[in-house]
Amino acid sequence: MKAMEGKAPRVPLYFWLADAALEAKVGDIVGVRCWFKSLNFLEKGGPFRKGNESRRQWCDRLRPEKYDWPSLDSLFSEMDNIVDKTLRVDRGKSFQLEILGPTEISEYSCSQGTKVQGRELGQVSHQFDFSILTILDPHKAEIIHGTLSGLILEVAKRATEYDGIDSIRIADDFCTYNGSVYRPEFTERVLNTQTELAKVIKGGGKYPVLHSDGNLGKHLSALGHAYSGLHPLDLRSKTTVADALEWAEMLGEVRRLIPETVFFTGIPIDLLCNSRVSSRDLVDVGRNVVENVGSDRLVLTTTHRPYPGWFFADFEEKALAIRQFLQGEVWS
Repeated sequence: MKAMEGKAPRVPLYFWLADAALEAKVGDIVGVRCWFKSLNFLEKGGPFRKGNESRRQWCDRLRPEKYDWPSLDSLFSEMDNIVDKTLRVDRGKSFQLEILGPTEISEYSCSQGTKVQGRELGQVSHQFDFSILTILDPHKAEIIHGTLSGLILEVAKRATEYDGIDSIRIADDFCTYNGSVYRPEFTERVLNTQTELAKVIKGGGKYPVLHSDGNLGKHLSALGHAYSGLHPLDLRSKTTVADALEWAEMLGEVRRLIPETVFFTGIPIDLLCNSRVSSRDLVDVGRNVVENVGSDRLVLTTTHRPYPGWFFADFEEKALAIRQFLQGEVWS
């Protein structure tokens, strides 16, 4: 991926759709989504979810040290199958493998699960009970996060062995628009683990990319230097075109802070999945991002996956407009 070296002949396009065939058709990069079944607690609920008891009773009941975590061999085998299947989609594309980070899975491990209506709509809700656990019982929280960190570090190391993979994205949310949701001591632990993951990936000869929602604020410099790329640089709300244009200017300020980091961003999902926002408006936001950030180290990327209930056909015209803006070619 030439953009990771600042040598791309044009700005690459990456529509983050969780559909490899569709991503290959629309853009230049295809995601290899390694969300392991044995660690996917969102639908059924996590092993450390709170019942009807009080929070103190919940904390006292938890025994994370006794939980039977999946073996590395089982995770490696599942990843092998996912990578092999996805790489067959289009060998001419750049592939970015995605792994959920230990902080995100830690939160999922305390998830209550998805209700029937939520499953039908494809919605995910976060209670952030794990963040509460880091305050009420830091030792047990650190057992969960530490165990998952060890697993994910080994998975990331193994992921660097795939010849067809160009970059590896760690998806590890820990912020809202107001900053970290965790106490300072645990936030430092999160940052240290994210930095370790980046080192492992770079050591394996791949480009590490961090996906983390919310405003990374004072952590931008450290993470920008640890990782080759950042996604989506979600510094503020972008629900209107005016908000998104202000956000584009903020990205210019971040670019001056971390000039060598590749930005994976520029297409707000809030505007893509909004029938009242025109293709012209969306392209105008993308153009402002390019002008503020520069084209050398930018991959124009959707900030998130499409909203529940939205399908590619619902915003295909906008996708065409973005691609024409970048490539000047006719939709085929």
